Amino acid sequence: MKKQSVAKIILIYFFKTIGILALLVGVGVLSYYLTMLYFKQTDKQERSTTYTHVISVNAGAESSNLIYSYNENDGQIGAMMLELFDQNTKNMSYVTIPTNTQITISQALYQELLKVNGSLPQVMRLTDIQTYFTGDVAYEYGIRILQDTLPVDIGYFTAMPDSKFKIYYEYGVGREGCYSPTNAYITSMKKCTTKSDMDDMITDLWDEQISDITLSQKLNYSESLAKVNWDFVHVYCLKGNDDGSVFTIDAKKSKKLISDIWECEAYTQAQYETAVPEQESVDEQNIEILNGSAIDGLASRYQKNMQADGLSVVNIGNYTGIKQETSTIYAKNVKWAKKNLRSYFPHPKNVAVEKAGELDEGIDVQIVLGVDADE
Repeated sequence: MKKQSVAKIILIYFFKTIGILALLVGVGVLSYYLTMLYFKQTDKQERSTTYTHVISVNAGAESSNLIYSYNENDGQIGAMMLELFDQNTKNMSYVTIPTNTQITISQALYQELLKVNGSLPQVMRLTDIQTYFTGDVAYEYGIRILQDTLPVDIGYFTAMPDSKFKIYYEYGVGREGCYSPTNAYITSMKKCTTKSDMDDMITDLWDEQISDITLSQKLNYSESLAKVNWDFVHVYCLKGNDDGSVFTIDAKKSKKLISDIWECEAYTQAQYETAVPEQESVDEQNIEILNGSAIDGLASRYQKNMQADGLSVVNIGNYTGIKQETSTIYAKNVKWAKKNLRSYFPHPKNVAVEKAGELDEGIDVQIVLGVDADE
């Protein structure tokens, strides 16, 4: 009997051991498949990590996102616009780039891009980028070509099929020649009142889009996006000349438009009430520019740039005090000076604008240029 008991106990422990081993193997197999599923999903979402970027991707506090709409059959670009979102003011703005925009690529960039595609023309329409570049990186080449003419920071891109784009944006409603968010899109965004709500929406829509930032980077905007007043979204059109077939960008005016958007305080009006950030008439202000940087020709350079935009620069000269490291604007009308003059400087937000004391007769604004004005 004792021998049978011992044998029975051995069998019981044997089968228990086999069962434990089988359980461990099952857990291991399940973990493997769950891990592979995770990496499969991650790889699907993080497609921006699968190629070498040709721009410095930047998902910063000031989100500058170039949105493309493309045809699902041939990949051709159907619409382009800049989405500008300031996390500090919670301002959301859109700047439409006409589909017939034509750009002459600078010689330096053209020689570089010829190494990628030898058939690339030096004069091309932005909507033709998919003809000369392939893959997701083509959208980044579009950014490089656009920035070659329009010297503004564009941090990343988002591309979506025409069918999806039309759900979110419509043409010419509220502003002729511009794209605006659809009522359906605005209604959806208004429902996302918390970071968690916005996280869910962005994640749900992520697979419908192509981008060169990751999902986690996009989710960094969720908390701020949930605080946007979607009734006050503003839309604008890029500045330039359209002869009916070709749109040519006016780089100075377009750069100033975008700079003004970034400089604007929190929006308090609906998009159709304000064509551009409110500005007073520029011809009422007489400007004097004094060079306090000791850099030859700096005042003359600023004079030419401002006069080209219609500003009245009536006098330039040298500042008689000590060398100035930073620039200062002294104005009778501080609000006007902030909105119309800061954008000419390399770092607009760093330029101090102060209420003027006594100025010479006929002078409304005095600009004292510092070393920082030469970057």
